[in-house]
Amino acid sequence: MSMTSKLVYLRLLKGVLGAEILDLDFCSKEAVRDCLFQHLAQHGLLICRDSDLAIRSAAILAGLFVPDTGLSDARSATRRELPAAMILCAERVPPEGGESIWSSLDAAYASLSTSMQNYLAPLTAAHGFAGGEVVWRPLITPHPLTGFPCLDFSPEFTHQIGGVPEEEGRLILKLLRKHLYTPENQIRTAWTDGMIAIWDCRLVHHYAVGGLNTPGWRLARFSAAHLAPARLCRGRSSQESAAINHASAPLAPEMGVKCETCRYGCIE
Repeated sequence: MSMTSKLVYLRLLKGVLGAEILDLDFCSKEAVRDCLFQHLAQHGLLICRDSDLAIRSAAILAGLFVPDTGLSDARSATRRELPAAMILCAERVPPEGGESIWSSLDAAYASLSTSMQNYLAPLTAAHGFAGGEVVWRPLITPHPLTGFPCLDFSPEFTHQIGGVPEEEGRLILKLLRKHLYTPENQIRTAWTDGMIAIWDCRLVHHYAVGGLNTPGWRLARFSAAHLAPARLCRGRSSQESAAINHASAPLAPEMGVKCETCRYGCIE
């Protein structure tokens, strides 16, 4: 299925999340940036396989992202707050190729029973390496822009549950790992030379199949601690602009052709 607006042309990926950027109208960098931002909050993951278009897309978003000097998923896990989003740019892929698995944290939560959702709601989780530096965050958190609840959970780095006995916590971790990795809650994509992937870390869990440290990869990674569209920042102080990352504000329609089938102003 394809989705178009005046600024962005997307094709939805098959599965529970994600969309591919097929074309952009670069008439206004600010407007395109806001439009991409809205789609990122809706789909969780945006990929672009056209190398020239990918470079231009990344350049537009560069104002929102800060260079990531070797930031690993492990270091992200031990932050007090998750980075808002990440961009991974594959300048070169090994000859044998590479793949990533993307799991939807909001779809995984939504597919739990109501009883399980209520049971998990007051619990906290420890993130990091067992025996090393850890941080505690709520296990269920609303997305700061959509307000939809999501799991704050990583199979690799979430290792303890607070608010329940230790043995019960281990059972919860086992259940959530299995649940997040069910086929219905994830998609798998193959990397190509020049491809970029942009994902919302509050909505999507990323797993690189086989790792990204094998010979042949040439990668650049960028992260955003706070990610907010320009229209939401106008008239705000820098402190208020940063705080918007924590607000549960409704999404405003993007600049596009408004229709009844898409609350973001797109035509399916």
